[in-house]
Amino acid sequence: MSKIVVTIIKTFPVSGRSLCLTDEAGSLTGGVHKDGAPLTRSFSDGAVALQNSDGSCACGPVDFWAAVEFAGRIIEGDPRAITEPGSALLLATALLGASMAWPLPTVPVSAGAEAV
Repeated sequence: MSKIVVTIIKTFPVSGRSLCLTDEAGSLTGGVHKDGAPLTRSFSDGAVALQNSDGSCACGPVDFWAAVEFAGRIIEGDPRAITEPGSALLLATALLGASMAWPLPTVPVSAGAEAV
């Protein structure tokens, strides 16, 4: 098992999970290609990850543009992307990471309440 060094940027009090950024680039092996070969996923430093309360990895690490490409595959109807275990958690992690890492315009209170 590979150890990923991260910096916590937000902790969620109910689940105990933490949103993190990786301190260095790396890769993880997880899942398989159609032919059964191991799937290696690379990430850069600053990739976002979600850590469980016990320190294990719940999701990621994933680079923002890799998450954008994955979201595009879902929109295009790619059945492997749609049925990927943890896809909602991956996209939620990427979205929260992006929202915390970039300056975003302030959402008016009424607009945020209506969106929920």
